[in-house]
Amino acid sequence: MPVFDEAAKRRIRYQTRRGLLELDIVLGRFMDKEFQNLNDEELAVFVDILELPDQEFLALVNQKEETTDARFLPLLEKIRGA
Repeated sequence: MPVFDEAAKRRIRYQTRRGLLELDIVLGRFMDKEFQNLNDEELAVFVDILELPDQEFLALVNQKEETTDARFLPLLEKIRGA
């Protein structure tokens, strides 16, 4: 499991800047409220989620689609709740 230092966390923060305004808003709230509390395992899953295309990511957040990756579920709940 990787250890996420401050430089890695800055890169992750940069990756949260997305092309869809709705996703930017949701991720902005999540980053403000929850990001600093994520452990390394959650950060690794978050990086995987950020690799999704914007439309797919937004559909998962809005529960218009279901993920086939069970690792995503707890983090998607945190993102929705932020």
